[in-house]
Amino acid sequence: MRDYASIRGALLEIVDSLSRDTGRNGSKKLNDLKEKLTQEQFNLVVMGQFKRGKSTFINALLGAHVVPTAIVPLTSIVTVLQYGSNPKGVVRYSDGRTEEIPISDISKFVTERENPENTLGIKQVDVFYPCDYLRDGVRIIDTPGVGSVYQHNTDIAYSYLPYVDAGIFLITADPPLGGSEHRFLKDIQDYVDKVFFVLNKIDVVDDKDLDEAMAFTADVLALDLERAIDIWPVSAKLALTAKLDGRADQLTASRMLEFETRLKDFLYHEKGKTFLQVVIAGILRYVADETMAFKLEQEAAKLSLDELKAKIAEFERSARQIETDRAQKGFILEGQVKNLRDVLDNDLQALKEKEVSGLVKAVELAFEEKMICQPSSRELEKGMEQFVFDRILSLFSTFRNKEAQKIAEVLEGIYLDLAGRTNRTIERIVSLASDLFHVELRPFTSVEKLTTKSDFYFMLRDDPDATALIQLGIRFALPTLVTRGIILKRMRSMARDIFERHCGRVRYDLIRRIDDTTRDFRKSLNEKIDLTVLTIREALQRAVSLKDKSETEVSQTVSQLSARLTAVEKLRSELLRYQKQVEQL
Repeated sequence: MRDYASIRGALLEIVDSLSRDTGRNGSKKLNDLKEKLTQEQFNLVVMGQFKRGKSTFINALLGAHVVPTAIVPLTSIVTVLQYGSNPKGVVRYSDGRTEEIPISDISKFVTERENPENTLGIKQVDVFYPCDYLRDGVRIIDTPGVGSVYQHNTDIAYSYLPYVDAGIFLITADPPLGGSEHRFLKDIQDYVDKVFFVLNKIDVVDDKDLDEAMAFTADVLALDLERAIDIWPVSAKLALTAKLDGRADQLTASRMLEFETRLKDFLYHEKGKTFLQVVIAGILRYVADETMAFKLEQEAAKLSLDELKAKIAEFERSARQIETDRAQKGFILEGQVKNLRDVLDNDLQALKEKEVSGLVKAVELAFEEKMICQPSSRELEKGMEQFVFDRILSLFSTFRNKEAQKIAEVLEGIYLDLAGRTNRTIERIVSLASDLFHVELRPFTSVEKLTTKSDFYFMLRDDPDATALIQLGIRFALPTLVTRGIILKRMRSMARDIFERHCGRVRYDLIRRIDDTTRDFRKSLNEKIDLTVLTIREALQRAVSLKDKSETEVSQTVSQLSARLTAVEKLRSELLRYQKQVEQL
């Protein structure tokens, strides 16, 4: 029975073996895998909704103010913390440049406030810091929060999912789980098995509310993930302060030590197993792609130049037809999405016809009731404003949730239909190559359905301008009877205005979500088709290039391809054997 070190060494040998045999597209994938194995990089990614305290939590683990924190949605760039004896930061720009900075300057590069929408063009910031948690290749990664008003921050958080080896998902006792967190959790499951759930900010609730929050969150997570999970309640803020001030009593009260004990146990006993499972999965994906390309090239190389050109011409004719079919599918998709927008517009119009007159009547009834118990016009107006706000929130929360669910179900049907068509297209491409070159190949991709992401929030109260403030002062200077008449008129108008405004905002939010997810979905499908066609074309072109060589060289190449296939299949068997051994570690 092999141990961690011997399996890791064997995986390095496999990657080196594959690297020697490949001269094509796979080299970058293999280089990434080799770097991960060599440095034993283990990405422990801190995730969650914005303002859950992710950066403060990381600082609490480190026992120092390292990553910036603030009261507003802050982190906009991925920050990678790794071990270094001398604290420093290294800014990595998208154009390949690097710049070393002191830790005190990190906020200038990673925060939304000082680098809005990443105008500086930064890929990520590496932070080197002497902390035991960062030893042995562990990298703690601070990601932007999902669900903030900055959509690009949510996009960055989602784009980092493929790099997660294990995750720490932060939620809070107040408020509890939100919609964006539910969606993010479901997406996380496709990328990572090991996730620690941390309930932060327990210092802002009493014991009763904490127990209620823990029970509620556990039920919701169990429903989302379809399994029971453990939740670790902590106060990262209290823990950081306690570590900085040397207050053992506060550190105990923060309950951070309980979580840290579990994290250390995982890093010591389970990290290696998780790490090896991630690497083996990556190598197996690479081997599957290589097997297809080798088989195709091997069969194509056996043909005469005229036969090969004829088959390539036949393949290209079919590929052009596939392009025509793809354009038609795109046209059909656009029509289906347009119909969905029309459905939304009709539903919003029906909502207006149904609710506006009732809303105004409810305002009038509430006004009569509040006139009796509100002693002053100012208190009456304040109470009526709150009534209107609460009524609007209730109406649109219900409508928007139902409409979003309705749209999601329709979109899912559209996407799944198109996904099925696209998979059949991919199967046709691969089947065509199989028929032309008498080799059994399988599509090396499948199509996933996408989820929707929203950053909608209610906007009920506008800041008053100077004119409004003057009018407010004049209004309360008038006789009470006149003032109350003005208030009622204003409440009727305000109810209609806010209702109309939220019809527009709900429409904008849902249509944007429809368009964004449809665009991403279509892009994903096109990339899958293009990857299939490109892989086949490259194999065929390599076969064509052999025709300029001597018969002896061609024979040697065919033999080499056969040997490579045999070797790759042997490596695949080894990987599957190692996979079973890792499960038993």
